[in-house]
Amino acid sequence: MSTNNTTPSVSRYFSHQLYYQITRFFLFGYALCAIAFPDVGEVFRAGFLLLSLPLLYTHWPQLKKDPIMWAFFGVIIVQCLSWANSLTHIPDVANAYPHVDRLAKLFLLVPIGLALQGRKDAVITLAACFVLGVFIACYTQSDFSSQIQRLLHTHRVDFGLKNAQYTSMLGGVIAIISAFSFYLADKSRWTIRAFFALSAVLGLALTLVSQSRQVWLALAIVIALTPALMFIVGLIKGKKKLLLGYAFVVVTLFAVSQSDYIQSRALKESSVISSVVQGNLDNIPMTSVGVRLNSWLAAWDVFQKSPLVGLGENGIGYVISSSEKLSELKKTVPKYSNLSHLHSNHIETLVAYGLAGFALILFTYFQLAKRCFVARDTSENGKIVAFFSIAFFIYWLTINAFETFNSRSLGVFAFVIISGCFYSLTSAKNNTQGED
Repeated sequence: MSTNNTTPSVSRYFSHQLYYQITRFFLFGYALCAIAFPDVGEVFRAGFLLLSLPLLYTHWPQLKKDPIMWAFFGVIIVQCLSWANSLTHIPDVANAYPHVDRLAKLFLLVPIGLALQGRKDAVITLAACFVLGVFIACYTQSDFSSQIQRLLHTHRVDFGLKNAQYTSMLGGVIAIISAFSFYLADKSRWTIRAFFALSAVLGLALTLVSQSRQVWLALAIVIALTPALMFIVGLIKGKKKLLLGYAFVVVTLFAVSQSDYIQSRALKESSVISSVVQGNLDNIPMTSVGVRLNSWLAAWDVFQKSPLVGLGENGIGYVISSSEKLSELKKTVPKYSNLSHLHSNHIETLVAYGLAGFALILFTYFQLAKRCFVARDTSENGKIVAFFSIAFFIYWLTINAFETFNSRSLGVFAFVIISGCFYSLTSAKNNTQGED
């Protein structure tokens, strides 16, 4: 009898608005400090994870019907099967027990979404914390004056954010989430809109000075698809506006492509790509592009041995160690001495977790974008949410084809924060109790 009386009262405690506010405090602290002050960020992250556990309980009636939660349990099962498969195929390098966090940590987006409660002001605050955190990190994680000097001489810079590719990735994410938050904020809140307008410009500037081609390509694809996406979600109506939109896009992309700065970086390895297109796959030079292509060819050989569930996370290292070219590269080129990834999250997922694991991750992306699209007419900002969610996932899919962002802490951090915002706005129900 006492148990039955206690359980509802505990649920009411965890469903109280004050509890959500405390949880969001730790979430905002995590978004602000994770990159700029990693040790402090870890404290906030631990606090948020601990406080978010009861939210999974109070929201369980909703979550158990959520296909994204089905995908979460699916990746747990697949990673266990991949580990079991590795014991048979690569017993010498297989883990002693299954490691399930590599894919599971992407689903931190769910508790983030629950904590935000679908509240527009909470989403905007989280986006602002994320953006500010990255900009502060550019100062705290680098010799800032030296980076500025390099930038002024048109040299590639990274501001200490792991490497230049991650700086570019974060710049692109900032541009997208800032533009989204600009339109999400009420027009009367001009200071907030001015902040996000400035941060969107600075985000694009980060992508330019860090010079990562996969991010430039991803942004170009998003920009090229923007008129069509806006037409599909209902932000623009009529073929005339669609054609005008594409006229603007074509002129913009053409003008940007004519820049010597862009061309010198974008076309740097065109000869390698041209050689590959002509079918010369046996003698690909070990340039930046060449290392990627040789890695993918080596991965294809391993993938064919176990295409359904893969060889577990150590299958990635097995690809490198079993490839004569990649092994030689590690021995002879100092900057590749610690090579441990395949320069494509999609390729790594296929090698480690097979078609099953890759399909579950794609399913998660699709579900998030789909529910934003389906809900586009259910709220005042529904069309804005639908457009930017689809744009973000196109961007994320593209850049992960050329780098392993989804497998690295910085990439996971960016993904769960941004996708958690979209998940919240279309999925999270306000289960809070009143203040009485």
